Amino acid sequence: LTMSKDELLEYLDETGGAEAAQVAARFGLDYAAGAMALLRLTRQGLAHRALDPSRGLLWYQITTRGVERLAYLRSEN
Repeated sequence: LTMSKDELLEYLDETGGAEAAQVAARFGLDYAAGAMALLRLTRQGLAHRALDPSRGLLWYQITTRGVERLAYLRSEN
């Protein structure tokens, strides 16, 4: 399966955030692909990552810029 930027942003928006394993499972990717997609969003300012201290995992959430980009991508379709 493949995953577009807008699909990943939509997933983060709908779920309120996710870790790489959840993204990988949702889109049928391996863990590395899910983690890389989230890292790309973070580097573009479309997602924010923080350590979840209770589980020791990185947690990703959509940023305001990500919400704006998602709205733009939706308007294009």
